[in-house]
Amino acid sequence: MGFDTAYEAITEEADDGHRWAFGTGFDDPLAGVDTTVPEGADGTDLGAYCLMLGDDALVMSHRLQQWLARAPELEEETALANIALDLLGQARLLLARAGAADGTSRGEDDYAFGRLERGVPQRPPGRGQRR
Repeated sequence: MGFDTAYEAITEEADDGHRWAFGTGFDDPLAGVDTTVPEGADGTDLGAYCLMLGDDALVMSHRLQQWLARAPELEEETALANIALDLLGQARLLLARAGAADGTSRGEDDYAFGRLERGVPQRPPGRGQRR
Protein backbone atom coordinates (compact mmCIF):
# COMPACT_ATOMS: atom_id res chain seq x y z
CA MET A 1 0.00 0.00 0.00
CA GLY A 2 2.51 2.58 -1.04
CA PHE A 3 1.37 6.04 -1.96
CA ASP A 4 3.36 8.84 -3.51
CA THR A 5 1.36 11.61 -1.86
CA ALA A 6 -0.89 11.95 1.16
CA TYR A 7 -3.78 12.86 -1.13
CA GLU A 8 -3.57 9.49 -2.90
CA ALA A 9 -3.98 7.75 0.44
CA ILE A 10 -7.37 9.35 1.13
CA THR A 11 -8.98 9.25 -2.31
CA GLU A 12 -11.90 7.00 -3.16
CA GLU A 13 -9.82 4.84 -5.49
CA ALA A 14 -7.31 3.99 -2.78
CA ASP A 15 -9.93 3.36 -0.10
CA ASP A 16 -10.19 -0.24 1.06
CA GLY A 17 -13.11 0.39 3.39
CA HIS A 18 -11.21 2.37 6.00
CA ARG A 19 -11.16 6.14 6.06
CA TRP A 20 -8.99 8.62 7.85
CA ALA A 21 -11.80 10.70 9.43
CA PHE A 22 -14.94 9.81 11.34
CA GLY A 23 -18.09 9.86 9.31
CA THR A 24 -16.46 9.42 5.92
CA GLY A 25 -16.45 5.63 5.70
CA PHE A 26 -20.19 4.99 5.96
CA ASP A 27 -23.45 6.30 4.62
CA ASP A 28 -25.94 5.15 7.26
CA PRO A 29 -25.35 6.38 10.82
CA LEU A 30 -27.85 3.75 12.06
CA ALA A 31 -25.93 0.80 10.61
CA GLY A 32 -25.86 -1.88 13.29
CA VAL A 33 -28.32 -0.05 15.56
CA ASP A 34 -31.63 -1.65 16.53
CA THR A 35 -34.20 0.89 15.36
CA THR A 36 -37.31 -0.80 16.70
CA VAL A 37 -39.34 1.23 19.15
CA PRO A 38 -39.30 -0.47 22.58
CA GLU A 39 -42.54 -2.01 23.78
CA GLY A 40 -44.60 0.47 25.76
CA ALA A 41 -42.84 3.49 24.26
CA ASP A 42 -44.50 5.94 21.92
CA GLY A 43 -42.55 6.41 18.68
CA THR A 44 -43.52 10.06 18.40
CA ASP A 45 -42.28 10.82 21.92
CA LEU A 46 -39.06 8.86 21.34
CA GLY A 47 -38.52 10.74 18.08
CA ALA A 48 -39.07 14.10 19.78
CA TYR A 49 -36.63 13.17 22.58
CA CYS A 50 -33.97 12.04 20.09
CA LEU A 51 -34.54 15.25 18.14
CA MET A 52 -33.98 17.39 21.24
CA LEU A 53 -30.78 15.55 22.15
CA GLY A 54 -29.58 15.63 18.55
CA ASP A 55 -30.18 19.37 18.28
CA ASP A 56 -28.23 19.96 21.50
CA ALA A 57 -25.29 17.87 20.26
CA LEU A 58 -25.29 19.60 16.88
CA VAL A 59 -25.33 23.10 18.36
CA MET A 60 -22.62 22.28 20.89
CA SER A 61 -20.48 20.79 18.12
CA HIS A 62 -20.79 23.98 16.09
CA ARG A 63 -20.00 26.18 19.09
CA LEU A 64 -16.85 24.19 19.88
CA GLN A 65 -15.78 24.46 16.25
CA GLN A 66 -16.00 28.25 16.56
CA TRP A 67 -13.59 28.14 19.50
CA LEU A 68 -10.90 26.14 17.72
CA ALA A 69 -8.77 29.03 16.53
CA ARG A 70 -8.97 30.75 19.93
CA ALA A 71 -7.51 27.99 22.11
CA PRO A 72 -4.34 29.09 23.91
CA GLU A 73 -2.42 25.86 23.28
CA LEU A 74 -2.30 23.35 20.43
CA GLU A 75 -3.21 20.46 22.73
CA GLU A 76 -6.35 22.25 23.89
CA GLU A 77 -7.29 23.06 20.31
CA THR A 78 -6.91 19.39 19.35
CA ALA A 79 -9.00 18.32 22.33
CA LEU A 80 -11.77 20.76 21.40
CA ALA A 81 -11.73 19.48 17.82
CA ASN A 82 -12.04 15.87 19.00
CA ILE A 83 -14.92 16.70 21.32
CA ALA A 84 -16.67 18.64 18.53
CA LEU A 85 -16.30 15.69 16.15
CA ASP A 86 -17.66 13.32 18.79
CA LEU A 87 -20.68 15.57 19.34
CA LEU A 88 -21.23 15.77 15.59
CA GLY A 89 -21.26 11.97 15.41
CA GLN A 90 -23.76 11.83 18.27
CA ALA A 91 -25.94 14.38 16.48
CA ARG A 92 -25.89 12.31 13.28
CA LEU A 93 -26.98 9.20 15.15
CA LEU A 94 -29.68 10.94 17.20
CA LEU A 95 -31.18 12.88 14.30
CA ALA A 96 -31.31 9.76 12.13
CA ARG A 97 -32.84 7.82 15.04
CA ALA A 98 -35.49 10.53 15.44
CA GLY A 99 -36.62 9.98 11.86
CA ALA A 100 -36.71 6.22 12.32
CA ALA A 101 -38.60 6.42 15.63
CA ASP A 102 -41.32 8.86 14.63
CA GLY A 103 -42.10 6.99 11.42
CA THR A 104 -41.36 9.83 9.00
CA SER A 105 -38.14 8.21 7.71
CA ARG A 106 -36.54 11.65 7.57
CA GLY A 107 -32.77 11.61 7.58
CA GLU A 108 -30.24 13.48 9.64
CA ASP A 109 -29.78 16.16 6.96
CA ASP A 110 -33.53 16.74 6.78
CA TYR A 111 -33.64 17.47 10.50
CA ALA A 112 -30.37 19.40 10.67
CA PHE A 113 -30.83 21.62 7.63
CA GLY A 114 -34.31 21.26 6.21
CA ARG A 115 -36.81 22.22 8.86
CA LEU A 116 -38.39 25.49 9.76
CA GLU A 117 -39.77 25.63 13.27
CA ARG A 118 -42.44 28.06 14.32
CA GLY A 119 -41.70 30.23 17.30
CA VAL A 120 -37.93 29.91 16.97
CA PRO A 121 -36.44 33.40 16.88
CA GLN A 122 -34.01 34.08 14.09
CA ARG A 123 -30.49 34.99 15.07
CA PRO A 124 -29.97 38.75 14.93
CA PRO A 125 -27.47 39.95 12.35
CA GLY A 126 -23.95 39.93 13.70
CA ARG A 127 -20.61 41.02 12.46
CA GLY A 128 -20.28 40.52 8.71
CA GLN A 129 -24.02 40.03 8.17
CA ARG A 130 -26.38 42.44 6.51
CA ARG A 131 -29.29 43.90 8.38
